[in-house]
Amino acid sequence: MLVPRVPAVVVVARVHTSRFVKGNGIDPEDIIEKYGTDAMRYVLCDMQTGTQDIRLPVQAVSPYNGELVDLATAKHGRSIFTYIDPKTGKEFDVLATMPDIPPAKIISERFEIGRAFCTKLWNAARFMFGNLGQHPFTPLLADKLTTEDRWILSRLSKTVREVTAQLQAYNPSAAVGAARDFFWGDLCDRYLEYVKPRMKDEAAAPVARSILALAFDYVLRLFHPFVPFITEVLWERLNAQCPVRGFSAPIPASELLITAPWPSPNVGWEDEAAEADFALIGEIIRSIREMRSLHNIPPSRRVAALIRAEGPGAAVLEHLRALILNMAGLESLQIAPDVERPATAASHAAAGMEIYIPGLIDSGKEKERLASKRAKLAEDLRKTEAKLANEGFVGRAPADVVERERAKLAELKAQVESIDEGLKALG
Repeated sequence: MLVPRVPAVVVVARVHTSRFVKGNGIDPEDIIEKYGTDAMRYVLCDMQTGTQDIRLPVQAVSPYNGELVDLATAKHGRSIFTYIDPKTGKEFDVLATMPDIPPAKIISERFEIGRAFCTKLWNAARFMFGNLGQHPFTPLLADKLTTEDRWILSRLSKTVREVTAQLQAYNPSAAVGAARDFFWGDLCDRYLEYVKPRMKDEAAAPVARSILALAFDYVLRLFHPFVPFITEVLWERLNAQCPVRGFSAPIPASELLITAPWPSPNVGWEDEAAEADFALIGEIIRSIREMRSLHNIPPSRRVAALIRAEGPGAAVLEHLRALILNMAGLESLQIAPDVERPATAASHAAAGMEIYIPGLIDSGKEKERLASKRAKLAEDLRKTEAKLANEGFVGRAPADVVERERAKLAELKAQVESIDEGLKALG
């Protein structure tokens, strides 16, 4: 049997007799019955940040109508172990020791988060399987990878390192958080969207599917200590669709996930340049989406965009133009250092660049909005300048604090200048 290189996360549901005597304990079997074992494990791990006790809000399941009763606010009955159902006015017993009063199970709604997580993991996996199809393994060559391929492999390697380190430090909350952020934020929300056009191209699809299968393989290994049952089922499905997975060579096969080796980070995959490029276009895409949302532009409507940019940043945008067009819902994109703002264009500053989407605004209302924003920025600018002009502050404050204020001053000036240019363009 292959043993993980990190200590297994063991969820121990300790039943304290004293808590049940007091009527404020939760029976793990009741949680499992209502929410599922994986949901319980996930929540306990997500809440466990070290050696601190976990506190949960407690509710009772009313034996009369099945609704939840918050024990923190419910009125007691004839003893401290009985409560009054606020809907029916009838008494129930949380210790199940009074034969003439119906018993009630004690649970916590907090475990609903775990059930929602498992449902989302299952649905995301189904979507991923639909994109994978029946995919045979072929060795990957580094020179055949696109920028988004190198980016996701870099994020994957760093995530494996982070999850492993947090488990070794006995911080399951940070570990499951790192795995979750990669799976939903990087793999599902971004990489899958980036490669959708490639999935329709039989020449480009195999590389994207191989990387997708490899990344999902690692994700299931990373999630297994926290939600072992659902990941074991998904592992079986992955083995059926993509029995051989890997990069330049196949990963050793394992019929069961529980006996599969723990993944190791791959320094060769880590690419700081690719991550920096995707951080930049991620900010640009988010900004355009925010502009679309602000002006109620439906996702189906393609719009034109202009970006004032120069230097290395502009080169990155040009290189990843196709991804920006696809992810931001654009019909055209102009990138140049001398881009002029159209009079009716909405504007947004991001990553030191100016983004314009023509035809979205009423010039009169936009003038008022920009003037109001400029007034607030001008006040912040005045306060920051005054702080930096104070010799007492500059002399006594730590150097990094002073430097942050200077950087803030430069950013405020740049924003004011940008607004001034916008007002000038609007006449």
